[in-house]
Amino acid sequence: MNTDQKSFIEELRALSDPVKRKVFWGAVAASMILVVYFWLAYFNTIVPNTASAPSVAAQTSVSGTEGAGIFGLFTDAASSFWRAIGDGARGMISEMKSPKQYNIGPK
Repeated sequence: MNTDQKSFIEELRALSDPVKRKVFWGAVAASMILVVYFWLAYFNTIVPNTASAPSVAAQTSVSGTEGAGIFGLFTDAASSFWRAIGDGARGMISEMKSPKQYNIGPK
């Protein structure tokens, strides 16, 4: 029997430098994939699903991404944000164009 078994760390130390780099970048990629996966899973638990949320009659979906998860939520939020900016700009322009009445009186 072989009683001279190496531990995992000793086996890594025995590898050549190019193989060590490949192992390192593989471990980095795997850990990043796990972190992003758990991060997105966390957001999916704290953000309510649009399919299970009670529907409001006045609310309409512009992008049609209902039930698409976190990315659909970001798309809907961005479209609502830009729609509100556009509505505000149109309101300001219409206020500037409308005739004004100024009351000038003594103090």
